[in-house]
Amino acid sequence: GSVVHSTRYWYLIYFHCLSWIDSYYEALEFLYWEPQHLGRKTNPVAELNTLEKVKRRLRRMEVTLNHNIAQFFLLAPDSFRNDLFAELFAQPFTGRLEMFGRAAELELELVNSMQPDLAFVSEVDVVSLEMKVGSKSSVTQVLKYALLGLAVEMRVGMPRSHYLALLGPGRFDTLWQARFETLSDLSNAIAEADLAEFLRKQPVRFRSNQDRFNQIVQNMRVSFLNYDRLAAFLRRSSPSEREQSPGAEVYRKLLAGMLGELTIRNLTT
Repeated sequence: GSVVHSTRYWYLIYFHCLSWIDSYYEALEFLYWEPQHLGRKTNPVAELNTLEKVKRRLRRMEVTLNHNIAQFFLLAPDSFRNDLFAELFAQPFTGRLEMFGRAAELELELVNSMQPDLAFVSEVDVVSLEMKVGSKSSVTQVLKYALLGLAVEMRVGMPRSHYLALLGPGRFDTLWQARFETLSDLSNAIAEADLAEFLRKQPVRFRSNQDRFNQIVQNMRVSFLNYDRLAAFLRRSSPSEREQSPGAEVYRKLLAGMLGELTIRNLTT
């Protein structure tokens, strides 16, 4: 066993082992360099004219991280999301949370009013995850997640409990356009928002549900998760090296790939 582990350690030091996330970036790089496969012409004087520049640009973009995290949640066991949300909101989540991606905008007829990063729906809950890297959030963006919750209820015809997890770098107070030091500051700002005015700017079909929208806003629980805390949760979730089943091996690779991406982006150590 020790020989196997030391050999593996040597290999990891001297060679970069591709992860599932690396394969995603390799696919993007291929399409960048050979856009004719998408029916587009190459640009010989493109600004990003070296492979290293392309790689750095791709790994600075917020949207590519969103893609990686969405893919991770699609592949991870259902219990991972339930356990993560249980830790964030200090309560159990027992129902199966089905994941909506950006397709939720079409499926829930949001009509360009919002495009969620990730949304999970069970028979009793709606849990949304908003991811930030460099951009800032706002009260209006929080209200749009409440609107997403209303759209789910209108689609299924049943009320749900609503949750929003905010994922960002560093501290909670650096996440906002306005200065909110704590979740209580955010809650106070939401309580002072003009919800009727907000709903008047949304698609007509939502406006007859003002009372229920107000209730969702009032009762929606919001929690903050930074990338360091997410990384710690990923590490705790990894199966022991003693577990050698195919499932455990695949899960370790999945978690290691996500951890590696957060480290490469300097979002965690």
